[in-house]
Amino acid sequence: ATPDCWLGPLRGVRALVSSSDAPGQALEDGSWFKLICGASNQDMPQIRNLALIYTLAGVDCIDCAADPAVVAAVRSGIDAAHSISSSSGSPITPPWLMVSINDDEDPHFRKAKFDPTMCPSDCPRPCEAVCPASAIAAGQGVLDHKCYGCGRCLPACPLGLIVAESYQRSAHQVTTSLGGSPVDAVEIHTAGRETGPL
Repeated sequence: ATPDCWLGPLRGVRALVSSSDAPGQALEDGSWFKLICGASNQDMPQIRNLALIYTLAGVDCIDCAADPAVVAAVRSGIDAAHSISSSSGSPITPPWLMVSINDDEDPHFRKAKFDPTMCPSDCPRPCEAVCPASAIAAGQGVLDHKCYGCGRCLPACPLGLIVAESYQRSAHQVTTSLGGSPVDAVEIHTAGRETGPL
């Protein structure tokens, strides 16, 4: 059950977030509000919690990585929000679930990488301090599931050991990997060079 102290603030936030009951209508009337979890973010607990909180707040769409586990985490958060709102007597309209794909190199589709054995033992590791996702751990390098590719660590490394590795998620790869996990929308990051069908 939702604590009573949350109900007033949730209703107030919902009034600010969207003026309509349906995501499609919000898109049409210009009041669309989308949570962007990040095309490279694979931190499942964080993503689930964001989906729960933003769904309760009335977000119209949640955009996430086109990864079955990430989609499942978003669905779990949306389902938990629905359960909370139903038990509190304050029903919500579920947001659209959107995945992002790319047809070319894009800064949203990258992860930081480096060989931790190359890092000197006396290095103050400024990369760890600057990482907002706590995705760099001493002796382990970049924790792939936490890195969302922001790139802050790249210039922080005094030896230039960190690189950004880009990847591409094609429509075919996404439909194959998502299989039985339907989504409501797809965002295509494109450089405009692709002339064939995505």
